[in-house]
Amino acid sequence: MADELTGGLMAGQYGRSSGQRRPAFGRVDPFCLFAVLPMLLLAGLSFWGGIAIVGVVVIVAAILLVVFDAWSNRPAKVDYDREYYDDEDY
Repeated sequence: MADELTGGLMAGQYGRSSGQRRPAFGRVDPFCLFAVLPMLLLAGLSFWGGIAIVGVVVIVAAILLVVFDAWSNRPAKVDYDREYYDDEDY
């Protein structure tokens, strides 16, 4: 009977159920490119100049910066089961 009503869809397919966790990563901030693109340019110049180890280190640092930015911009965990709380009642 329940499958007939829902069409066989699993709970939480189109929304967040109470058992879901917070995503590990969010969207990357476009302003992160202001730091990453010069780092990649520096890495390219390092490879061209014959200092490959510096280029590899800079590329790894750029990747870590993007991962940290995506992690810090993850969406906040929202609990939809709680009742709306308004502390500014007059």
